[in-house]
Amino acid sequence: MKPTENLTEPSATRLPDFGRRPRRVNLDQTIAVKGYGKLIIRPIRPADEDEMVRFHEKLSEESIYMRYFEYLGLDRRTSHERLLNICSNTPESYAVVVEQPATTHRPASILAVGRLTKTIDAFVTTFDTLIIDEEKGARLGKVLLNRLIKLAHAFGYKTLTRELLVADHDALNLCRDRGFSLQTLPQVGLVRVSLDL
Repeated sequence: MKPTENLTEPSATRLPDFGRRPRRVNLDQTIAVKGYGKLIIRPIRPADEDEMVRFHEKLSEESIYMRYFEYLGLDRRTSHERLLNICSNTPESYAVVVEQPATTHRPASILAVGRLTKTIDAFVTTFDTLIIDEEKGARLGKVLLNRLIKLAHAFGYKTLTRELLVADHDALNLCRDRGFSLQTLPQVGLVRVSLDL
């Protein structure tokens, strides 16, 4: 009698890994944003270091505090050692920039940065964003968050989450509009936002 094959054996689950190419998504995207024209959303790269210094020079103390929960000086944020890590994607984290391309009148400039980072839960990733201080910045925030949601899903994650300050009304409202659930944390002044992908 010929032995039967076990056709029902489950295949190994493929764990999310930022070191792999994400499924069914182009890494570079061009998008039109009102007030800015055509912008490029692409992975961060080591050659962005000088541009990242100029980006950080445009950020307000309030934006820095909302992102890092403390005030970090420009010298600390733009040290070569720190930017060397930030401008490289690894299997543990993946960052993209929203860039205004160069024209004959101005050089290219980074307008926003977003990052996905692994957690101890294999299928949960956190996200962070940092956006230039402009009246039109909310539009960049929406574009960047939409991109991070798409990338997190493409990399195979099931949940996207982040802790925000209660005072960060713009970020909380944006997350609420995109369907994130909000949970007040025991730590005073913090809210966790989560989205099932």
